[in-house]
Amino acid sequence: MNRANLVALCITLLLCCIAGVAQSETSVTNTQPGSTSAGNSASSSGAGTAASPEQINKLEARLDRYFTDYRNAQWRFSWAYHICIYGAAILSALAALLSKAHLKVFGLEDPARRDNWTASLAAIAALLIAISSAGKLQESWQENMSKRYDVEGLVNQLAAEQNPTSEELEAYGKSLALIIDPHTVLVDPRNICPKK
Repeated sequence: MNRANLVALCITLLLCCIAGVAQSETSVTNTQPGSTSAGNSASSSGAGTAASPEQINKLEARLDRYFTDYRNAQWRFSWAYHICIYGAAILSALAALLSKAHLKVFGLEDPARRDNWTASLAAIAALLIAISSAGKLQESWQENMSKRYDVEGLVNQLAAEQNPTSEELEAYGKSLALIIDPHTVLVDPRNICPKK
């Protein structure tokens, strides 16, 4: 099981427990003495129970952490990718220039030494391209950028929410799990957390 799947599973289980607690609080509230069946049906057909500030703060902190992680990863992969690409282009051009120019610096007037320099520069340029391609630096950079914007969208949506319910927070958690790993199979929390 890779790290992304493990993180998604942990988040899903945490959300299941939050949903289970919210459901048990709802059932306790609805079975208090003096409650009527009309009150029970009205609360079950309503928008749901309002989420506690603690639940909202936990989700905001989790979204902020993932946003920061994806932004930092995007920045790192962007730098690595562009250093490899532009470094390879510069070293290739320099190798071509040195092979034709007869410079008298660094002892490059000697053809054998000049050939060594050009071959070394061309080899380093090829190595940079190989690192960029084999490391999938461009794909990683763009994937982290996309995930960063997706998480930022969730942060903005949550900030615009007025008194979100536990069910809405659960939906945010599921959306985050899908952003982290698009191959995540969402699990119904009612099937995991037994009712008490």
